[in-house]
Amino acid sequence: MGPQGTFSDEATQKLRIIGANVNYTSTFVEALFKVTEDSDSVAVVPVENSVAGTVSQVQDSLVRSDLVILAEINLLIEYDLLANSELDQIESCFAHPQALEQSIGFISKNMPRAQSKLTRSNVDSGIQFLESVESENFPVAAIVPVSFAKKNSQWKKVSGIQDYPNNTTRFLVVRSRQENEQLDYSRKKTSLLVEFQNDRSGMLYQLLSVFNLFQINLCRLESRPAKDTPWAYVFFVDFYNSDETEACIDVLRVSNFRYKVLGSYDIVS
Repeated sequence: MGPQGTFSDEATQKLRIIGANVNYTSTFVEALFKVTEDSDSVAVVPVENSVAGTVSQVQDSLVRSDLVILAEINLLIEYDLLANSELDQIESCFAHPQALEQSIGFISKNMPRAQSKLTRSNVDSGIQFLESVESENFPVAAIVPVSFAKKNSQWKKVSGIQDYPNNTTRFLVVRSRQENEQLDYSRKKTSLLVEFQNDRSGMLYQLLSVFNLFQINLCRLESRPAKDTPWAYVFFVDFYNSDETEACIDVLRVSNFRYKVLGSYDIVS
């Protein structure tokens, strides 16, 4: 997972894995890299926010690495603002890119002079703010998790600065794919990575027609650059499982699609 005190840390607490050792990393990509080296470990990483959209580094890691999704965790995301001056006087604001995008309306309206200073994590934003306050004498602010703001309440200015009250992030629990991996399609959701082998009209229609044939409800369809070929794309497909899931995948297997099942899993609330 990411650093201690981040939302990834909070999401991990929902798993309640008894006896598990928790290790923190500086970035999401580092966490995913570590699980590819250690088959006995899992990573908890954010994959999509209801406001800012997908986390591209995590999506791309799912393409590059042979990982399997074990569970999804949905977490309500709230941000507080730390500041050492009145908001309209703030010159710099430390923020993780996702936090900034989820709070951009508040920042633009209340801190028009602030220049964004991007950080590696939400906790890192708070740490850099505290270091700046100690070493320099100019107006600064930081977008931080509620837990970090509670520990540094003397600098807390505003609570709940996210632009939308239902701001929610999906986290994935992933591990390295095992040999002869067996998936359980009785779980809530399944995620696929699909690549078209031919570049011609109607391919996306054909893909969607397979799901329509079995009356399977898609809950997400998103394209990402294939990286190795300019203007080629892979598709992430999430859907709710049904009694027809295996039959649907059997049809995909003999169709003109290259695909990988990323996992079949439940949602932890």
